Amino acid sequence: MMMNSPKFKVATLATMLTLALTGCSGDDGSDGAPGTPGEDGKPGLIIADSAKSLAVTVDQILVADESKLTFTVRNEEDLPVVGLDKFGFILSGLEQGKNGDADAWKLLSSEGCPASKYSKCGTLEDNKDGSYSYLFDKDVTTEEAFTLADDKTLRLVVRVGGEQVGVSDVPYINDVHDFRLDGNAVAYTKNVATVENCAGCHDDIAMHGGKYTEVETCVACHADNKVGDDALFTNLAHKVHVGVIAAPVGGCDNCHMATDGATDFANWKQVPTAESCSTCHADVDFETGANHVGGPREDNSACAVCHSESMIEMNHLSTYKGQTSRRENVHLTVTDAKMVAAPQAQENIDAGLDTANTGYVQLTVDIRDKDGQSMNLQLDKADFFYYSEFYINWGGHDMAMERGKILRVFTNKELYPGYVDKPIVLNYENGETTFEIGPFELTDAFDGDLSASYGMVTPRIWFCMDETGTTIQSCSETASVWGQGAAGYNWLHFFDDQGMLNERPRRQVVTNEKCGSCHGTTTRESDGMVQMTLNCRSCHPVTKTDSEFFGTTCASGSLDKDGDGSLDEQVMLKNLMPRGERDWTTASNAGEECLACHNANNPPTQVIRDSHTKQGDADYVEQLTMSHPDHKVWIHAMHANNRANQGGEGWVRNVEYSADLANCVKCHEGDSFDTKYLVGRKPLALDLDYMDTYDGLDPADGKDTSGNKRYAVDAKADAYVSPTAAVCLSCHGKRAPEAGEDRRQVRKDVVAHMKQNGAQFGVTEGEYTGEESCAVCHDLGNLKTVHGLN
Repeated sequence: MMMNSPKFKVATLATMLTLALTGCSGDDGSDGAPGTPGEDGKPGLIIADSAKSLAVTVDQILVADESKLTFTVRNEEDLPVVGLDKFGFILSGLEQGKNGDADAWKLLSSEGCPASKYSKCGTLEDNKDGSYSYLFDKDVTTEEAFTLADDKTLRLVVRVGGEQVGVSDVPYINDVHDFRLDGNAVAYTKNVATVENCAGCHDDIAMHGGKYTEVETCVACHADNKVGDDALFTNLAHKVHVGVIAAPVGGCDNCHMATDGATDFANWKQVPTAESCSTCHADVDFETGANHVGGPREDNSACAVCHSESMIEMNHLSTYKGQTSRRENVHLTVTDAKMVAAPQAQENIDAGLDTANTGYVQLTVDIRDKDGQSMNLQLDKADFFYYSEFYINWGGHDMAMERGKILRVFTNKELYPGYVDKPIVLNYENGETTFEIGPFELTDAFDGDLSASYGMVTPRIWFCMDETGTTIQSCSETASVWGQGAAGYNWLHFFDDQGMLNERPRRQVVTNEKCGSCHGTTTRESDGMVQMTLNCRSCHPVTKTDSEFFGTTCASGSLDKDGDGSLDEQVMLKNLMPRGERDWTTASNAGEECLACHNANNPPTQVIRDSHTKQGDADYVEQLTMSHPDHKVWIHAMHANNRANQGGEGWVRNVEYSADLANCVKCHEGDSFDTKYLVGRKPLALDLDYMDTYDGLDPADGKDTSGNKRYAVDAKADAYVSPTAAVCLSCHGKRAPEAGEDRRQVRKDVVAHMKQNGAQFGVTEGEYTGEESCAVCHDLGNLKTVHGLN
C-alpha cells in the first residue's frame, strides 16, 4: 500500500464500480456477452510538491521563424516539478569577428513569462509531467546583427526559480545551453570568465534582482546590438573592477584563469582589440593615435602584429606572475634560528643591557642560487640586494613585543633604535651568515615567563637584475637596476631556544590559496608552491608630502601643509588603492608574517587613526579597538570597512568587500574561527593619551608646519580590551551612517551586550580580569548557525 507523503502528490486512476440493479418485475433476462478485457492500470506520476533547488534539462530546440523548445524541470530529489509559471528565455548567437575583431555575442531575443514592460512572453505550456514547451514570440531570423548558420555557436539561457514550490521559495538558476544548428559540438564559446573565476572574490553572482546568476548569461544579453557601449559586458565588467580589485592592477589572469568552464580564458592576450584594451587604458585614443605608439588605427586588424600574446602577458603580469622566473635567481634561505638567554656577539655584550628578563635571537642565513646552491657570500657584503630584511618576534600566538624587531641588512628606510638596529654579524662560515639581534622581552604582564615559548621570522627581499631579468647585477651600478629586479620568495619560519621547528606550532588560520584567490597568487612551476601576491604599499603607502619620513612605514601623525594651524587628514594624502607597480609587489605568506608587527601588544597610533577618532569622542575606545593593528582585528575590520579611517564618502581607504562578510570559511581554513581559540588570549593594548602627550610642534615658532610627526613605535599601552570582544566588534561594531553623520557610528547595543558577558573596554592593566564568557553561547555550532554556514 502506498502511503501519502508531504513530499509527493500521487495521481491515481479513478475506479468505477457498477452495481447490478434488480427490477421489481423479477428476473432481468439472460446474461450478456462477456466484456473486453480491461487495460493494465498506469502507475501514478510522482511529482514534487517542494524544492530547495531546481535543475533544467533542454530536451529539444528548434531555431527558425518560429523558434520552439521543450525542457524539463526537476528538484534536488530528481522529481519533476509542475505548475511553474515564472521563466526567462534568452537566445543569442556568437558572430565571428572580422579585421581583427573578437567574436561577439549578438542577442536574438530576450523574453520572459509572465510578460512585463521589460519583455514579452511567447507561448508557454506546462505539460503537467515536469516538461514545458515554449514558443518564442520573436522571429529571430529577422535579427540583422546575426545570420544563422550551421557552424555558428548559439546560446540558449533558460531562467527558472524566483517562486514558491510548495511552501519553499526556490532561488533563481540559469541553465546555459550552447549548441549548433547542425547538431555538432560547438567549436568556440568565448567563455573568457565564468562564475568559477568570479568565486575567488565573490560568493555568488546575482544580477537584476537575483534573476541572472551566470557570467554566460550576462555576455549573452549585454551585447552590442542591444545595449550601449557603457553597458557592453566587457566594458561593464572592467569598469567595476579596474582600480578596485585587491589584486595588482594588470593582473588579468586573476579573472581570466583556466577553469573547466572558461575554455577561452586566454582571449584577453590572444585577441587584442581597441574596444577591450581601452576599458583599462583609458588615456589611449586609438582613433587619433593619442598615447598610442602605433598611431591611429581604423580597425583591429594590425593589433596582434605588435601586441603578441607573449608580449601582452609580460606587460600585464610582470607585476607578479612575470617575476616568477626572476625570483628563482636568489633564495635568501634561513638555515637556523634560535633564542639564547645571553648575547654572544661582542657588540651586544659591550652594550651592557640587562639580560635578566630578555633574550637574543641568532639568525643564520645562506644566499642560494636558482639551483639551491650556496653562493658563498656574506650577506651584509653582497652588493645585489636593494633591501634584505627579516621580521622577527617571540612569544607564541600573540607574540610578546609590540612590533617585534626588524633585522635590516640592506634597506631604503631609516633605522630606529630598539626597533630597527644596526645589523650585528656574529659569525660567517661556509657561506652562512649568522646575525644576532635583541634584546627580546621574555616576560609578559599577562602571559608571564615566555622563555619556553616560540618565535617567528620571515624575510622580505629585493635584489637587482639587468633589464633582461636573467643576470643578477650590483645595485650600485646604475640607478635603475633595482627597479628591474625582483622580489624574492618569502618563507615563514618558527623557532624556539633549540632551533628551527619542523612543525608549525600555530593553527593554520588562512592560506595563500584562499587569500590569493582575491589578492592574486604566484605559483612556482618547479614544485607548485603558491604564494599570495600582496602589494605592500596598499597598506604602507609612501607619504611623499612628508619628506622627512619618505620611504618609512613607521611615521605617524598628520601634516599642516597650508599652515592654517589645522592638521590635514592623512587619508587625503595617501593613496591606498590597489596598485600593481612591480617594485612594491611581493610574495607573501597569506599575511602571516604581518604578525611580527600586527599583534595585540601594538597600540593603534595616529598613523592608523588619521585623526578620525580622538579623546572626547563618545565611542573613542571602541573606534580605537576597531582600528587596532592586531592581525585578527585588523583583517576583519578592514574588510568590513569598520576602521575609524574608513566609511567616509570618497575616502580612499574604503573597502567594498565583494563577498558575504558572514561567510567565515571564505577566508578561514576549516574551523579556525571557533571562539575557543580566543579564550585566554592576550588583551589588546591601547594608548589612550597618544595625541595629548606629544604635538611635535616648536613652541617658539607659531608657524611651525612640521605637524604631528611621530614614529608609530613610541606608543605606550595604558589601557586594554578583551580579545574576543575586539574580534567580534571588528565586524559587528558599526551601523550605516545616519543623516548628518560624517562617519559610521559604533553600535552601543553590541558593546553593551559584550560588557554584560564579561568584556572590558579601555580598562587598566590592574582592572583587567579576562573573564569573557562569549564562547559559552557562541560556540562553533552557534557561530555556524548564525553565520549561515550549516
